[in-house]
Amino acid sequence: MVHPPYTRPKALLTMTKLLARRLLTLSIAGVTAAISAGGSPAALGTATRTSTSSGEHAATGSAVPVSVPATPSTAPDVTTSPAPTLVPAAPPRPSAAASSSTASPPGGSGPGAPTATGAAALHVEGNRLVNAAGATVLLHGVDMSGTESACAQNWTTDPFGGQPEDDAATFAAMQSWDINAVRVPLNEDCWLGINGVEIGGSAYQDAVVKLVNDLQAAGFYVIVDLHWSAPGSQVALSQNPAPDEDHSPAFWSSVATTFGSDGGVLFDLYNEPYFYWTTSGEDQWQCLWQGCTLTQYVTGGQPYTVSTNWTTAGFDQLTTDIRGAGAPNVIMAGCVNWADDCSEWASSFSKWGSGDANTVVSWHTYPGEDCDAASCWNSVIAPLANGRPVIVGETGDSSAGPETYLPTFLPWADAHRLSYLAWTWNSWEDADDVLVTSMTAGTGTAGEGTYYQQHLLSLG
Repeated sequence: MVHPPYTRPKALLTMTKLLARRLLTLSIAGVTAAISAGGSPAALGTATRTSTSSGEHAATGSAVPVSVPATPSTAPDVTTSPAPTLVPAAPPRPSAAASSSTASPPGGSGPGAPTATGAAALHVEGNRLVNAAGATVLLHGVDMSGTESACAQNWTTDPFGGQPEDDAATFAAMQSWDINAVRVPLNEDCWLGINGVEIGGSAYQDAVVKLVNDLQAAGFYVIVDLHWSAPGSQVALSQNPAPDEDHSPAFWSSVATTFGSDGGVLFDLYNEPYFYWTTSGEDQWQCLWQGCTLTQYVTGGQPYTVSTNWTTAGFDQLTTDIRGAGAPNVIMAGCVNWADDCSEWASSFSKWGSGDANTVVSWHTYPGEDCDAASCWNSVIAPLANGRPVIVGETGDSSAGPETYLPTFLPWADAHRLSYLAWTWNSWEDADDVLVTSMTAGTGTAGEGTYYQQHLLSLG
């Protein structure tokens, strides 16, 4: 079936969500569940999120047809293969300042929006994000998917997959919602130009740099996040459990060199860490900060996972690489269990983290996850927010409505001075956790989009 531009096949959305968590869970448990070949992914059970957003739910992030694994007839095919071949990383790119912006919308939109790239610099003071003038900044924004996926899937030469991501009309539509921040997911293989990606190296980097510059010229803070990765010679076609030692340090060193002079760009170290395949005795929080050995990785195709030992890169190391490149930018460090479980973030940061003063908590929250109720918000998130800034890199709700999550969560987040971004500013066919039916017109989806727009505008 041919899908019109800027839409996304519904089957891909439901499949990627389920395959990322449900199939991984089956693999860990050694279950050989009987699933009808070619049947509905629902045979695997009810998913906690029914849409695609990030790591677990964005195994396909483009807006046009992509390649995803077919529904298996048994439990995930886990095979043993030799350790992946290491591939040299590409050298760092020039500073983003060298790339001129061509965006036409004026700067300044929404609460705390930057008025110019040089004035946008953010840093941490206590539990607040503040700008160069010392004023508190709360980020109220959106994620915009495509740059993590289209570049590696070998069907296009457009890093945005045909979507109007770097478009003045898209920026103007976001401004009309009082949005002041946009999160841009990246692919490490595409950035480094390795492993045979379709769009890599300078072709990819130049497009990303221009997008970031144009977003800032339009008045937005920008978060760049490492969304898709893979160890060795495996093409980054999916969200893996953690950054990999093979490429992620080189990725962040290069990204930091590129954007390090621009304090209006925030660095989200890794989209949604999860640690299903640790070797015996390894603590997931220590793995998060110090790195560890995992025994499987996700291919994004068939077989779904490959059994081989590979080394993750800890957040401590990546922070050191970023600071070593001379970049003072605010760093977002995620929680575990798909960025939902923040219960030991503070203690593990003190024990195993770098102690970096300009690092904030990155939390993702959706209905159906473990920390989706006020009891968890009050016991886990509120104490964190008292100590340092918390940025909700992703949240969402049913786009068909009625809304059941955001009307409760967003007022709580406002009361506790959290920054937040909603998934996603893409006009996809399956509208769950999707904000707009048109990226350039900014027409909200009936449920999530309309509610989120009204909520942002009500903040004044």
